[in-house]
Amino acid sequence: MLETKFVQKSLVIILGLGLAAFTTAKPSEASVFTYQGDTTNQTSWRRVAPGNPPTLISGEKDGNLGMSVPYSVFDFKVDQSGSYTITGISQATPSQNRPWDIFLALYQDSFNPNQQLTNVLIADTTTTGGTVEFSQPLSAGQEYFLVTTGRRVSDFGVFNNTISGSGRIVAVPESDFMSAMLMTVGVGLLLSKGIRRDIE
Repeated sequence: MLETKFVQKSLVIILGLGLAAFTTAKPSEASVFTYQGDTTNQTSWRRVAPGNPPTLISGEKDGNLGMSVPYSVFDFKVDQSGSYTITGISQATPSQNRPWDIFLALYQDSFNPNQQLTNVLIADTTTTGGTVEFSQPLSAGQEYFLVTTGRRVSDFGVFNNTISGSGRIVAVPESDFMSAMLMTVGVGLLLSKGIRRDIE
């Protein structure tokens, strides 16, 4: 089990868990990487509209300003090409007593919040709060940016994102991470079926 926890400048704690199972009969099993963040009081952007890939910025179809919502970006790579499942789960806010409507957008190579349609691969959301999930083919060694944001202006807060697939998921240090303090690093190999894996 690989568990990595970073503290960013914004005092948001991000927890990363990368799990890989190895046996003598199989080269490897699926890896899972989970991290936590918070979009509260973060910088806002005029998000893309949902799509695969998105072709519009929020509000563009109707000719209005669309949704400008706070966002968080996670930069990562994978070491094996294949299909990966990305899941975002929002936590209930005290004021709403329900999970906020989470919105995920995946970018390749680079992410610029002012050039929303450049390099975007897929974007999806939920209208009922709670969970959004999609699968996307990813290439080994390619850099990806997972943007977590809200469907509406009022949608922000704590979230847990999970990336899972056949290869190892590796966080890429950004400027915020470079000055962060590495709190915990753990490396383990799961050598038998009887080992239980717990994800916080």
